[in-house]
Formats: sequence, C-alpha cells, structure tokens
Amino acid sequence: MNNNLLFFLIYLMLAVTSGSMSAQQNKTQDLPLSVIPSTLCIPHERAAYLLVHIWDDIDFADTLRSHHPAFMEQSLVNFLSLFPHAQAEARIMAVKSLMQRAEVDETAYRLLARLAEKHLYTSGSPMQNEEYFIPFLEEIVGTSLLDETEKSRSRFLLSAALKNRPGTMATDFTYLTPNDELQTLYTVSATYRLLLLFYDPDCLYCREIITALSTASCLQQQIESGQLTVLAICVGEDRDLWNRSLKDLPTHWLTGFDMGCIRQEERYLLPDMPMMYLLDGEKRVVKKEVSLHQLLLRFQE
Repeated sequence: MNNNLLFFLIYLMLAVTSGSMSAQQNKTQDLPLSVIPSTLCIPHERAAYLLVHIWDDIDFADTLRSHHPAFMEQSLVNFLSLFPHAQAEARIMAVKSLMQRAEVDETAYRLLARLAEKHLYTSGSPMQNEEYFIPFLEEIVGTSLLDETEKSRSRFLLSAALKNRPGTMATDFTYLTPNDELQTLYTVSATYRLLLLFYDPDCLYCREIITALSTASCLQQQIESGQLTVLAICVGEDRDLWNRSLKDLPTHWLTGFDMGCIRQEERYLLPDMPMMYLLDGEKRVVKKEVSLHQLLLRFQE
C-alpha cells in the first residue's frame, strides 16, 4: 500500500473515532494530529513519529482534560490504534514517555493505567494485546507514584505476561502418558506446528472445545499432512477421571497427565480453561493463549 494512503487511512480512522464522541465528551477538545515531516517515508517511521507527538498538546497538570475520563479514553484509543503500524522499540519508548509525563498528576496516572488495562488486557476488548500491555505494566511497577501494595496486581500481571511470550522457547514440563511413561514437552516430535492444549475433563467448556477441534476440517487436514501435532495435557487433579476420559479424545492426538509442574510450579498460568498455545517445531511460542477462532483463522489461510 502507498505510504501516503496508509497514513491517510490511519488519520481518517482516528478522526472518525474522535468524531463519534458525544456532546458531553466534547467538552474537551480532541488532541490535534501532528503533521508528519515529508522526510519520513517509511510507514513504521511515520507511525513512530505520531506515537511520540500525539500527546504533545496535553499538559497533564491541566486537570480539566487529564481528569476527564472520556477525553483520556478517546486519546488513549487513538494512541493505541497506531501500535500495529510501529515497531516494538517505538511503542516502548512512546509508552515510557507518556506514563512518565503523566506522573505529574496521580489521578491522571491512575486513569491512564486503568484505561490501558481495560483496552489491552480485558478479555473481549477488540484491542486486547498482551505484548502491547507489557510496556505499561513495566512503567507502573517502576513508578514511585504508587506504593508496593498498589503495584501488586500490576506486578502479578507483568510476571504472567512475561511467561511463555511469543518468540521465546516454551517452558518444558514432564507429563505422564497413557502408558504410564514419563515424557517431556521437548521430546515430543513436531515437524512444523504443535498445538499445546491444557484442559480438565471435568470442564464442560473444555469438552466443547475438544469437540470443535476434533471436527474442524482445516485442522484435520493439517494433522493428516503432518503439518500439525496436537498434545492435550490434563491439568485436573483426578487421574482416574483422566484415564476414563481418554476415549473421548481423538486417537491421533498425543495425550498426557500433568505431574504437578504445570499448575503447582506455575510454569504456565492458566486463568481460564481450556488454554491453548501454538508452538513451532522447535517448541518456540508462536501464539500464546490462542482462541479457537484465532486458531481456525490461522489454518484456514
């Protein structure tokens, strides 16, 4: 896509989003969009420039604007909308600059922190993205504005976000096979992709997802061609129930029972069940906490 067209579309998106604010919200003026220097031609450089300068017009000590929830939320959404077009280093520096500037006012800082969690962490948010949320968490746990008790939630979320993040090697673990043999994740043979499924046979939603996975034609084609291997690990505590439930799993899946290192040692955090990770053949994380919808989209391409 032509660079000028790309950023015209970004500008248009922000303008339309801002224009949808109600009359009550418009008591504060929207942040103006910066003019990008014509010398910046590469898309990610132009996005980086916008990220750095999008907050130029706000003084966080001006509580009429920095304490205004709707204004701050719209401004943050505009800011986050640029993230997919910028490189990681530019995103990190922009978040650092934003949060450090906001430290002049505790209320504004707390508001930004809550809004970042709402849009980047809350399940169901169209902007949910753990990688984008990490720089905010790093700033929050490092600020002197909040005490250690107030930082405890952010510290936990950061610890969880840094575990098994995309691009890193998945944490190894030991599991019991149906033949009562001990095996590790790293000894599983997977040529191209490995779908790691953590489930509990006593969980109704787990059973629904297993049924959906086992009947999805695109996944079956990938498995039959050797492009995808499925490893289903039971993280429930009832070993007898696991043994009885093995008949409900596809015979071409690899299966195992957690011997305690996944949950007890928290090598993988499992806030919801089931939980899926997509790994490459070397056990590097491709997608963390992948949903059924995301998985099917990937293999339908």
